[in-house]
Amino acid sequence: MRIPLVLTALAVSFLAACSGTQTRLAPDEYHQQASAAFEDKNYDVAITRYKELLDQYPFDEHAEEAELHIAQSYYKTKKYPEAIAAFNDFQRMHPMSPHLPEVYYLLGKSYMDQMSTIDRDQAAAESAQGWFRVVTERYPESPYSAKARRKRVQCREALAGHELYVASFYFKQRNLKAAENRVKVILESYPETQAATRALEKLADARARAGDTAGAEAARAAADERRAAFAALPAQGPGSIREGGVPDVTTPATDALLANLDERYGPGTSLAGGPAVPTLIDPAPAAARGAPRGPGPGTEPLP
Repeated sequence: MRIPLVLTALAVSFLAACSGTQTRLAPDEYHQQASAAFEDKNYDVAITRYKELLDQYPFDEHAEEAELHIAQSYYKTKKYPEAIAAFNDFQRMHPMSPHLPEVYYLLGKSYMDQMSTIDRDQAAAESAQGWFRVVTERYPESPYSAKARRKRVQCREALAGHELYVASFYFKQRNLKAAENRVKVILESYPETQAATRALEKLADARARAGDTAGAEAARAAADERRAAFAALPAQGPGSIREGGVPDVTTPATDALLANLDERYGPGTSLAGGPAVPTLIDPAPAAARGAPRGPGPGTEPLP
């Protein structure tokens, strides 16, 4: 007696289900299911389907898209360590991809979204501002450049704010030497920040309390120059603070104050421009990326 074909197929399916195996789909089917889930913001399903596509067909034409969407899905679901690992894998696997400006921006965002308050460790802010710097300096014409510039300003304000928090503690303890050294770090490492102006104001007050009238006047003069520089920025549009604009903070009074601090405590106590640029796999020549712009205040040129 011959078993009907339908019953045979059902039996095979049942046995496969019982054994835990899954039917291998065509690459287009994996891609369609993953893309539909991604568009519907069902990111966990999207990750699973894209990974199945990569496992079954690692050289499929949609592999790059799958890897990018996996990283984006991790970011969207706030799985930041997984997102960072996936974005880093993407930039290593696809060093010539046109998606790199977005990848570097989202790497910065993945760290930025983990930033803590100024009284806590600022490692996330350091990493975030490093990636935003990569976007602004390597891809200045990218649509992500303006966003990265704004985010980097926020990160550097947070980093300077942390140093000011420490300086404020020393001011309260009347440890003027330690406090002045922290102010020196802020002026050298984060000169373009508004936190630097607040640090000068606190320094002026502390010196006045200590009876150092000349030192207090020097600090207030530097703070006044900086406030004027910020006030001169456009209220809105390109160059405004809202758009990531920073003033020219190379002012005579600040330079004189820093020279005095160098005489007191010696050079070399600053953070030397902040953390190093993140490791990149990017062999594209500068001409292909667009000529990089000059570094902003307190930064070092990219290698």
